[in-house]
Amino acid sequence: MSDGDSKQTSGDTAQLRPRRGWMRWVGLRRREGKRLRYIPSRWGWVLLVLIALGIGSAGFVEYSMQPDFCRSCHIMEPYYQAWHDSTHKDVSCISCHFEPGLENTIRGKWEASSQAAKYITNTYGSKPHAEIRDASCMREGCHEQRLLEGSVDWPIQTQRGTEITIKFDHTPHLTELRRGKQLRCVSCHSQIVQGQHLVVTLDTCFLCHFKGLQHGRDDETLGGCRSCHDAPASDIQLATGTFNHMDYIERGVKCENCHIDAVSGDGAVPKQFCWTCHNQPEQIARYGESSKMHEVHISANKVECSSCHIQIVHHLTAGLASSGSLMPGAHGSGDQGTCASCHDMTHNGPAELYSGVGGRGVPDMPSPMFTAQVDCAACHQQREFTSEIAQVTGQTYTAAQTACDMCHDSHYGGVLDEWRDTIQEHLSYVEKMQAECAEAMLTTAVTPEKMLELQRRIDDADHNLRLVKLGHGVHNVTYATALLNVAIDHYKNVLESIKDAPKIDIKNTAGVM
Repeated sequence: MSDGDSKQTSGDTAQLRPRRGWMRWVGLRRREGKRLRYIPSRWGWVLLVLIALGIGSAGFVEYSMQPDFCRSCHIMEPYYQAWHDSTHKDVSCISCHFEPGLENTIRGKWEASSQAAKYITNTYGSKPHAEIRDASCMREGCHEQRLLEGSVDWPIQTQRGTEITIKFDHTPHLTELRRGKQLRCVSCHSQIVQGQHLVVTLDTCFLCHFKGLQHGRDDETLGGCRSCHDAPASDIQLATGTFNHMDYIERGVKCENCHIDAVSGDGAVPKQFCWTCHNQPEQIARYGESSKMHEVHISANKVECSSCHIQIVHHLTAGLASSGSLMPGAHGSGDQGTCASCHDMTHNGPAELYSGVGGRGVPDMPSPMFTAQVDCAACHQQREFTSEIAQVTGQTYTAAQTACDMCHDSHYGGVLDEWRDTIQEHLSYVEKMQAECAEAMLTTAVTPEKMLELQRRIDDADHNLRLVKLGHGVHNVTYATALLNVAIDHYKNVLESIKDAPKIDIKNTAGVM
């Protein structure tokens, strides 16, 4: 009999009740007199299979949205580990990578499935690309109040291990055009630092705040130095004593007076970088369309700034680190570009004297201002030429007493001229001894061995004299004085050594020849 027919029990021919409608829909049939009264019909078994498949699929879909599933592709392991160690470790991947809403979740799953297909078919790249929209960051329960928080303090570690606090306000960066560009959360929070997940990379900040501006003596910074960070409030212990920035800021001393080389690099975009992503001539032809390029790469899509721009470095020793110079602003070494083809090592003397190296017979003795990281521009502020002459010859900045007064107030009044006079008086005395020693060597007969010994002393003395004279002793008065004193000792020693030696009659010798 079929399920819909009546059924008899043992010893009974009475017709049983037909199945109810709901039993047909759910796929059940009755078995009278059996321990298990209801069992699935054929349709019931089909339903059970469909339900099992549905539950399994739903379970897989749910599992595929968990972070552990993301790491099943080995290329995702570094990103998983970075996420796991980050402040977002309790936030699931899809909370950021899928925009809010069912439609966006479905689209996100479709895009994820295409990535899975690439992985299975071995057509994937080693660096997957992901887009995170502002709507995900500022969704309810996350950072929806970020634009209302105002300025926040961002502590960062410097290269010297100290900590500075950067003042930052999300509102103007996300709601207003910055340099004519619409920024997104991921314009600053990125994944370019290996092992860190969505951190703010300072390189991006530096590009916006420094690119295309003048740096060095007349430094230009978008917003100014103190719009991002204040000068250190506490005393700083230097080799020369205690230093407090506020004492100088209150007198109007500019940051670039001491930190002239705090910015290095221009953030240029070499055209060949475009070919790393694009291979269509019509795309490369739009290289000069800056506004369009930023709209496509930053506002519409997440492309790291460092993918196109050469790095701009900003810290207290940026110029020193990039050029390998002996001192901030020195032109003695490093690649000086077109200038170095004619002006080679033009400032080595002042650089060595200021940093207290290069002499003979004297230990290294850096100037106190060098130790305090005072740069060239702090003293060399006076223009040597008028603007009309400078347009043709270029401008040279010379040291002036006003620069001393700006930092030291009246404590060093007239000291620059005093140093110059002292060094010049010392130089004149040593030059006179040099001439006397040279003449004595010409008129004295000594053995070749003795001549070699004396000549070495003279060479060391001449070197120290030359370093102080051409390096301008005022750059390091103490070191210059020590060098000249050693030169005096050497000249005196030579003169003392040959005073009793036989003399040579230069006139008679010349006549014989």
